[in-house]
Amino acid sequence: MKKILFAATALAAALFASCDKDNDTINPALPETSDGARIAITLTGADEADTRAFFDASAKAEAWESSLSSLSVFAFDNNGALIIRRDFTSSELASKSATFSLPKSAAGTECSFYVVANYDASSAKTRTALTALVEKSAADYNGTFAEVSTAAKRSGGFVMSGMKSQTVGAVNSTTNVGITLKRTVAKVAFQTTIDPSFADKYAGTLAINSVKLSKAASQSLVVAGTPTPGAMTFSHTQTPAMASGKTNSLFYFLENGTLTAGNRILLEINATYDSDGSTSTTDDRSEVTYSVELTGKAAGEILRNGYYRVAANITGLVGQECAVSVTVADWETPVTQNVELGA
Repeated sequence: MKKILFAATALAAALFASCDKDNDTINPALPETSDGARIAITLTGADEADTRAFFDASAKAEAWESSLSSLSVFAFDNNGALIIRRDFTSSELASKSATFSLPKSAAGTECSFYVVANYDASSAKTRTALTALVEKSAADYNGTFAEVSTAAKRSGGFVMSGMKSQTVGAVNSTTNVGITLKRTVAKVAFQTTIDPSFADKYAGTLAINSVKLSKAASQSLVVAGTPTPGAMTFSHTQTPAMASGKTNSLFYFLENGTLTAGNRILLEINATYDSDGSTSTTDDRSEVTYSVELTGKAAGEILRNGYYRVAANITGLVGQECAVSVTVADWETPVTQNVELGA
């Protein structure tokens, strides 16, 4: 999550525009004017720390989850008509600052400012069109555990957006508008442990082969609004990584509203039980599946920019009842779900 600060000053605008004015992307019907309401934009946010361990409780975003490859600012009037769209140049993204003008008529009026990052929203010419844009790229975010735990799998990075309405100051005054960018996707970190009591009950061994996330949203609005998940048909299977006797999986998926039990996003652990624990024999092996529904924030609701930590503890070969403990949080602080399986 990032903070964006809009600061409008005529002096700063004049200094910046003199060196980079030709790169401005402006509504051609409203050309820049020397006496208009000018906006100097500065992106601010906490410095990214080093990569954190998987399943880290702090849940601070990784550098690749916050990187910006493109960013557009839209300003609309009270009727939803586009006043201006300003695309950051590469140098502006690097410096996290840019300056542009609003027409003189915008001074003293309330405008709605929308920011869209890492997504081409140039087709939107009205507020209605912008807020109707839909992302359908959940598959682009997902891959192997090694891929998604070290970099952004989606080309261009994570789609993010934010919005705030505010009155523009008078000409030659300063206007500050703070906007928080949120990713369209949520993420779930899934960690599985085979409880020591398993060995007390069974002579054989259990090997976890894969984890499948299914029944997730197939689409999402780019700009936050009422969740519009479309068909709940997105799925992805990942071979988990083994570390310290636990298996780890990481998924990114789109938001949805509340869902009834039995219809929520599903995590399935696919494992193989070997009754004699020997790799030399195969006819004594059987496939086992453990299922976990995501409770999300509450009642299966998944929030954009939400982080969900699910810890599954396998205690046996039968039974699918889950004991679940959930705390509510955004990406910066995780939701934790503990599950007992196979009891």
